[in-house]
Amino acid sequence: MSSPADPSTAPDVAGEGSETKIDFRNYWRTIRKRWPFVVLSVIVGTVIAFVYTYRQPKVYEATCQIIIEPMAPQILPGAKDVVELGTGTFWANKEFYETQYRIIQSTSVGQRTAEKLGLQYDPDYGGAGSSDLTAVGRAVSGQLTIKPLKDSRVALITVSDRKPQRAALIANTIADTYIEHNLDFKLEGARSAMSWLAEQEAELKRELEGSEMKLYQFKKDRNLLAVSLDDKQSMLSQNLASVNAKLTEIHIKILELDAKKKAIERARNNIAEEETLPEIRENAVIAALRGTYFQQAKEYSELSSRYGPEHPKIKAIAAQMGSTKKTYETEIDSVLATFEKSYQQYVDNERSLKSLMEQQKKEAIELSKLEVDYKPLQRASEQNGKMYSLIASRQKEIDITGPMKTNNVRVLERAIVPGAPVRPKPVQNLLIGLLMGLGTGIALAFAIEALDNTLKTQADVEQFLGVPVLGLVPIIGATPNAEAVEVGDHLRERDLGVFLDPKSVAAECCRSIRTNILFMSPDRPLRTMVVTSPSPQEGKTTTAINLGVTMAEAGGRVLLVDTDMRRPRLHRSFGVPNQTGISTVIVGKATLEEAIKRTDVPNLDVLTCGPVPPNPSELLHTDRFRDVLADCAKMYDRIVLDSPPTSAVTDPAVLGNLSDGVVLVVKAGETTRDSATHARRQLAAAKARLFGVVVNAIDFSNPAYGYEYYYRNYYRYGYTYGNAPEQKASTTPT
Repeated sequence: MSSPADPSTAPDVAGEGSETKIDFRNYWRTIRKRWPFVVLSVIVGTVIAFVYTYRQPKVYEATCQIIIEPMAPQILPGAKDVVELGTGTFWANKEFYETQYRIIQSTSVGQRTAEKLGLQYDPDYGGAGSSDLTAVGRAVSGQLTIKPLKDSRVALITVSDRKPQRAALIANTIADTYIEHNLDFKLEGARSAMSWLAEQEAELKRELEGSEMKLYQFKKDRNLLAVSLDDKQSMLSQNLASVNAKLTEIHIKILELDAKKKAIERARNNIAEEETLPEIRENAVIAALRGTYFQQAKEYSELSSRYGPEHPKIKAIAAQMGSTKKTYETEIDSVLATFEKSYQQYVDNERSLKSLMEQQKKEAIELSKLEVDYKPLQRASEQNGKMYSLIASRQKEIDITGPMKTNNVRVLERAIVPGAPVRPKPVQNLLIGLLMGLGTGIALAFAIEALDNTLKTQADVEQFLGVPVLGLVPIIGATPNAEAVEVGDHLRERDLGVFLDPKSVAAECCRSIRTNILFMSPDRPLRTMVVTSPSPQEGKTTTAINLGVTMAEAGGRVLLVDTDMRRPRLHRSFGVPNQTGISTVIVGKATLEEAIKRTDVPNLDVLTCGPVPPNPSELLHTDRFRDVLADCAKMYDRIVLDSPPTSAVTDPAVLGNLSDGVVLVVKAGETTRDSATHARRQLAAAKARLFGVVVNAIDFSNPAYGYEYYYRNYYRYGYTYGNAPEQKASTTPT
């Protein structure tokens, strides 16, 4: 094992490794180490929970189940209520139900419930004669909770109260009050609507009568009473259409006749052309005359071939032919005259129809002018009539549906008086108190552990001091009170524990420390060493004695020197006189041989302090002390100096500068980090070589420190070879 050359350059053990790993075993050790705080916290938490539970009043809960339908039943299909007590849809939306829950929990419902039950006069509830009904209503609302059942229209009204009967009574009354609230809301809406509709009906009736009177007067003044303006306009339009159609027909006919007339005028006085006219050619009389004439002409031709012109037959047939021709021409003239008359008639008709059309157009224009004033009057009358009919119809519906007490809410199951309270819950409260106490205790244990700045383990020393640990020493000896009993067998048993029980754990630990020190400088053996500690009562004297014993057991001659000239103790530990010692040798009152005493430990002598001098530090600074130390080095292989603590005096720094090195003893769980760091710096300032640190008074059997593996392995080894040491009772060495 190597020693640090300079404490300022000591390795930072805490910084080794960049990754932080969670070691749950350390957490468990902390809890086991501080278990009294955990147990006390658990007890306190449980007691507080018990007292809290015991002092809490009993609270009972009663639940009333109601069904909130999305809409009220429709008794008269098609007749709507003024106030719809639902959403009007089969599946009610979330906002509707949330609104209903808020209404149930409202102060108004709570106030009406309190008023019904007289809770404001209940001395156990609102106080006798309380006038603040609103406050009592808020208190009632604060007692209840609304819980809807999933996938249903059922809501649970739960009331908490100190009296079971009152809890059930309030729950049922709240349900009834909520139902009444819905009905009152509906009836109040119906009454308000009926009053408003009555006012509107009277006003609309007056407006309707006025508009109808204006329309009547307008129609009367313009002779429209028998036929309405619209009907008259329709008739006039039909007449215009009919006249126009007839005029068009006659005009077409005139055009046709005009063409025929022109043909007739061209064939006038020309019988051959006249006969080509369709009117003449198609005339039956003319056709018959023409046939007769042709027959007579045929006979005349036949007779002319046999008789002469003067023949009576010839003359007779000629006379007949002349008569027939004259009749034929007369008939043609008659047909042409008839055609002329017919043509003139169509022309006259056309003229008459045009005159009629002009007259109808004038009447249409006049009606259009009337329409400008007529339509607003008619429209106002119709609108007033519709509004009046709507209001009257709605008023009749409300007269029928308003008084009906249909509701969308009904009670499914009324609340019953609860038999057992729901609060307080003793088991749950005690369990919570226990868990909170356990958590607080664990937190307190870790807080105390975090605030504890003492060195407890080898890792603490290496982390905060940056020096090697030479070894670990368990608690040695069995003394009820180390500070009160420091004489006799008790002190001897503790300080010489390694010699008296060489197979103990402490003996093995001291041998390990001896080995580590001797191997620190194999080329140049270490002859002189100082054993000190940061503060008193940390076991540096016991460590020095046992270190000397183990070195003597190794075969070399060892001298223990008591340089603690303020509180010397080596003479009491070994039971030797203290009349002469190093103080008398330094001042020249005794020789070194006279002052050194033999001990029961082979190869181990002791140089006690001697009489306590008034100036110990000055003696250690003298050249005589150096000469005495040199003489001792000639006589012994190893010299172990028991020095005072570093925090009390500067003697350890002086001795460390004169020796090969210093062994610093810290007491596990008592030596603070600050005092140990101060001691290390003090020795470094004196240029004293610090071999390392011995962690003293460790309880290996206590798992809280993580050394149980030392204890377990050593005892396993001892039992294997039949040399298991007897475990001693624990006490703190000095």
